[in-house]
Amino acid sequence: MNKKVVKLLNSYTKKKETEKKVLSDESRVSRKRTLLFGSIMLVIAGILLVIALHQNHQNSYLEEELAANEERLDNKITESQDLEQKIKQLNDDDYIMRIARSEFFLSEEGEIVFNLSDDNNDEPVTEESKFGE
Repeated sequence: MNKKVVKLLNSYTKKKETEKKVLSDESRVSRKRTLLFGSIMLVIAGILLVIALHQNHQNSYLEEELAANEERLDNKITESQDLEQKIKQLNDDDYIMRIARSEFFLSEEGEIVFNLSDDNNDEPVTEESKFGE
């Protein structure tokens, strides 16, 4: 028994074959479209990921720079306050007189200056005494 299949060439079989071919073509086109749009979405997601990582790195760098600048600003403010205090002191005659007496051993007429060391502090302390009192 030899089995040979012969295709019928009538309108029904032709219609079914064309429908089958159209469906396979549509399926192939659909897969290509899905692959194309999927790859486009992956490229866009990759670009967005790279941008996000770059922004994260940039933000951390700027935060470090901001912290360093804030520290320098605090130092400058402290220095400015110290200098303003020094200006106030230098405008005070009593302060200048104390500095002149302690640093340069200036004394008034008839006055003797003694340098005594303090137990709590290693810096010399000046005391004044006058003859005749």
